Amino acid sequence: MKVLSIASIALLASSASAFVPASTPFRTCLSLDAKHANNKAAKKANHDRPRKSRPSDINRKPVEYPTFEKPSEYTISGN
Repeated sequence: MKVLSIASIALLASSASAFVPASTPFRTCLSLDAKHANNKAAKKANHDRPRKSRPSDINRKPVEYPTFEKPSEYTISGN
């Protein structure tokens, strides 16, 4: 019984060392830490959009489109 308990303690001690981080002064893994976030596509497109610099552009009213009446989906034909 003592041999079994000593063997199980030794097994647990050896497997527990797998969860302890290694204490090395050097980084062994490659870390991809970004220093600056990149501009995404919408922000780049917003940067390049044309500006309203002329008074005629600044004071322009929005376009009024004609109202659209949706046709009925089903029509009953008298055939």
